[in-house]
Amino acid sequence: MQDINAKICEFISDKWIDPSEESVRSFATNHDIDEKTVRRIKDWKNTPYQITLYTLEKICNARDLTLEEFFKLIKR
Repeated sequence: MQDINAKICEFISDKWIDPSEESVRSFATNHDIDEKTVRRIKDWKNTPYQITLYTLEKICNARDLTLEEFFKLIKR
């Protein structure tokens, strides 16, 4: 079973960060999080990142999602 943090970071990185045309800086600004956090999420395979609930909520709020809807997206 895949670790929940890995699943969250994988989803955000693969579905929202990588396919977007915006830079790390733009993604961070648009989601009200630090650029360093975006880089950590993107690099989750090389350096495991423990995403906080606070950060996840900020990202979800920027995308008009509830945490419940997000966890349904990742099937958790």
